[in-house]
Amino acid sequence: MVSHGYDVVNADISSGPDQGARFVAVDVTDFGQVVLVTKGADAIIQMAAIPNPIMAPDHEVFRVNMVSNWNVREAAEIHDIPKLALASSVNAIGAVFSKAPVAPEYFPIDEQHPTRVEDGYAQSKWLGEEMANAFCRCREVQIASMRFHALMDDETQRKRQEVPVTKPTGKSSMDFQGWTDLQDAVRACRLAIEKDWRGHEVFFINGDETTLSIPTLEAIVHVYPGVPLRKPLDGFASVLDTSKAERIMGWVQETQRVRNG
Repeated sequence: MVSHGYDVVNADISSGPDQGARFVAVDVTDFGQVVLVTKGADAIIQMAAIPNPIMAPDHEVFRVNMVSNWNVREAAEIHDIPKLALASSVNAIGAVFSKAPVAPEYFPIDEQHPTRVEDGYAQSKWLGEEMANAFCRCREVQIASMRFHALMDDETQRKRQEVPVTKPTGKSSMDFQGWTDLQDAVRACRLAIEKDWRGHEVFFINGDETTLSIPTLEAIVHVYPGVPLRKPLDGFASVLDTSKAERIMGWVQETQRVRNG
């Protein structure tokens, strides 16, 4: 964001790597702190959350994620901030952290697919999207819920490439073998505040190929037999449809995965 000329304030509990943005220590579960730090902002990109249910108990994941979401949206309401980009997840439809695999209704999966959420983390992502709908009923505001999936930096991608998946099982297929390059995700957030639309939109942000070393259809037949196809899935094509992100924001994956096997 800084490299594109934006004046960025990084508000979080810890600063992380220096990206050239001014850092302000903020607990996003504290409403007063969020209101103060967002004053004067033209847009908010809200990524602060507990990113999985492994790092904390379900009840704490749910509390932190839901309270921080509400605080940011209410602060934007108070300051009349017109654009927000928010971190959702593929798990908003119910995926990785469910107790057992649940076959989708169709492939590829798009944003219209009904949710099957079970765990507290997935519920926080799904209900966060519902919360965005509610705030859009209150005033004219543009909100993007970004359904990121398996965000990976270069090092993580290299490690994944060392262990090719040639025979997916039901449990390992619950994440649909998807991935997203970290820089592609950053670009999606920037586009979400640069493009214009009305109300709340949900977007799958995902690589256009799987992490598998076998063709997608072969994996689907093995793990989810009988699920209908709405579009062709040739080669290693992702089972998550990102065409809406391309249509509305102009986002497409730019980083290509080096494939083993």
